[in-house]
Amino acid sequence: MPGYGWMFPAGDGTVNIGVGALSTMKGFKKLNLNTLLDQYASLVRESWTLGEYIEKPRAWRLPMSCMKRSGPGWVAIGDSAGFVNPMNGEGIDYALESGMLAVNCFLDNPETAPQEYDRQVGERFDDFLRTGRRFSLIIGHPWLLKPGLRIAVGTQSAADITLAVMGNLIDSSTPGVAGKVMRLADNVLRVADPVLRRTRAKA
Repeated sequence: MPGYGWMFPAGDGTVNIGVGALSTMKGFKKLNLNTLLDQYASLVRESWTLGEYIEKPRAWRLPMSCMKRSGPGWVAIGDSAGFVNPMNGEGIDYALESGMLAVNCFLDNPETAPQEYDRQVGERFDDFLRTGRRFSLIIGHPWLLKPGLRIAVGTQSAADITLAVMGNLIDSSTPGVAGKVMRLADNVLRVADPVLRRTRAKA
């Protein structure tokens, strides 16, 4: 199943634990995330000495795109701008980075800030996130996900690159083998995009 789990220590003896799944997965609407969360919690309960839930689990959708992220006098940052990595659901660093860009743009020139912000975040995030969205269409197909995983973690070198991509540590501008792999992925997924959209798994 294309998805992920997380657990963040809150510093007071509690943890924020959760699970996520891609909506590109076949049968996504039939997936019971509460059951999935229970299964994940059972896997880590002993090693983390977890107790019972102290709050009722809550769900929220993570937007992977945005129709408009700036206008007269305003800009959208973080999740509200669709800055979520489709490959791992991560968005904290994008929220912080886009927030810093927005502040700097408004400090430099409030009148041109929305347009300048849109240009800067576009240059910084758009290509990488577009590749990620196309990648999410691939892993929504079980018959593509399984062989893809074998390639992605089949060797230590491949696993290192995969983990670096999942951790937002590299993109197509990164020098060396990792950057070349990302550039190749960008080009292949760009060509395959029409086919991926036509054959995407339906909920």
